[in-house]
Amino acid sequence: MHNLIVPSLVILIAAAVIFGGQAIQESRLDDHIADAIAATLDKDAVEVTAMREVNKGYGICGQYRLPGGEPAAFFYNKVNEHLALGSDSRRYRNNCRTH
Repeated sequence: MHNLIVPSLVILIAAAVIFGGQAIQESRLDDHIADAIAATLDKDAVEVTAMREVNKGYGICGQYRLPGGEPAAFFYNKVNEHLALGSDSRRYRNNCRTH
């Protein structure tokens, strides 16, 4: 019985570390995208919403909003960290409108 408990605990701990790390990484990605948009627009704060993964998880489409402003679209490429703002940008059209 003791031989079964130790491996089971190791597997559970490893799974918790892997999935917990992924959740933290996704939260940091949201903040990273908001910071990148704010830096591009030279603003202090930006709220990102309606995010969805595209291109098998390599890109993110979503909307951002400046305080008191209207929502606008963005596309973020997770591989090369390129950011495209506006629904009329070529990267947004190619990656977000087709999905």
